[in-house]
Parts: sequence; C-alpha cells; structure tokens
Amino acid sequence: MKILNILIVWRGKKVNLVILSLQQKCFCLCKKFIQKTKNCFNYSLYYYEIKCIFEGELNEDRKYLSIGLENCRTNEWIEFCAEYALTMDKYGDLEPATIVNNNDILGCGLVYPPTNKMNEELPYVFCTQNGKQIGKISLIDISASYKPFIKVECCSIESNFGNDLKTKPFKYDISKQFLKDLIKNLF
Repeated sequence: MKILNILIVWRGKKVNLVILSLQQKCFCLCKKFIQKTKNCFNYSLYYYEIKCIFEGELNEDRKYLSIGLENCRTNEWIEFCAEYALTMDKYGDLEPATIVNNNDILGCGLVYPPTNKMNEELPYVFCTQNGKQIGKISLIDISASYKPFIKVECCSIESNFGNDLKTKPFKYDISKQFLKDLIKNLF
C-alpha cells in the first residue's frame, strides 16, 4: 500500500489530500473539512467537480468511481457511485437513472441555508452530471462537518475544486443554485 500526500488549492486555500493507493485503487479524502457557517444571512455553497476518464467500459475489469461527502462525526458517506449509478446515504439508495460515460463531468455540492432559516430548512447535498442536477439528499445531522472525497479504481479523473473559475469554470452553473434558493425564500 502506498500513501501519498497531495497539496491542491481549493477556493483559494491550500488543501491536503491523503491518497491511499492499493494496486490500482485510490481513495482521496480532504484533510480540511466543510463546517456550517455561523451567523450567516446568505446560503453557503461548497461544490467540486471531476471529469471521468475511462479506458473501456465501466464495470469492466473492476472500474469504479464515486464522489461525495463524509460526515466527520459519524464517518458515514453520501456518495454518487458511477459504477452503480446510485446516490447513497445511510437511509437507502436513490436511483437517478443515469449512465456515466467517458469524459462526463460529475459534481457534488453542499448547501447550508442562512443561519436564521436553519429551523425551517435543512442543509442538503446534491449531485450533478454534465451541468445538470441529478440527485438531492437533505441532511438530518445539521451540526456535523463534512469532507469531500473521491474514490477511483482502474480509471482516471481530472478534478476542479473551483480555485480558478475564470479559466476553468464549473460545468454546473452554481449561480442557478443560489437563484433557486433565493426565489424559494421570497415566496
């Protein structure tokens, strides 16, 4: 087993990824975590994307890819698994009926409502594929912190954590997410 420590930049900040490599299997988990904002009167969005690079068919020769968030307190995961096309959490599986293809761009986001709305709205995690939202799960544990993760086996990825959105924008238009939440609050 190899342990690699990779430094990347996410949202203008340096973030360490610890990679455990077992043959051709790789699991990346950020050392820094996403915390609920305190005394915030706006929605907070944390989002990242990966580009899937497959050689051959998914599910062939143990190819596997998933992205998501890990609850730092319980170590439970919310993930989109490309091998099975499922969004999973501890309460079961949601099937977004999607097929992941070579060069698809998958994203994972976490939205916290404003602090003054936390009694009315739950934070939620959503997944995207090629710029379109394909799944959404509300979080019951609103006080937990979360870490982004990526798991791959026998395939490659290109990641985008939003450190340079002018030259490398997200495929998903994150402004639409804030617009949906803003309109929901107006009515």
